[in-house]
Amino acid sequence: MASVQADSRCLNCGFTAASGSDEWAHVAVPKLGTLTQCPECNSTNVTSGR
Repeated sequence: MASVQADSRCLNCGFTAASGSDEWAHVAVPKLGTLTQCPECNSTNVTSGR
């Protein structure tokens, strides 16, 4: 079975990049842990393609 890299997308501005890539920023939130953050608009409203 071939491995396919899934994309994640920001639901706020539409930015798309490979899930887990260094293009995504991250922010630590107490009680929630580390959230993926859009580098374009700083939103954490991101769908993961994992």
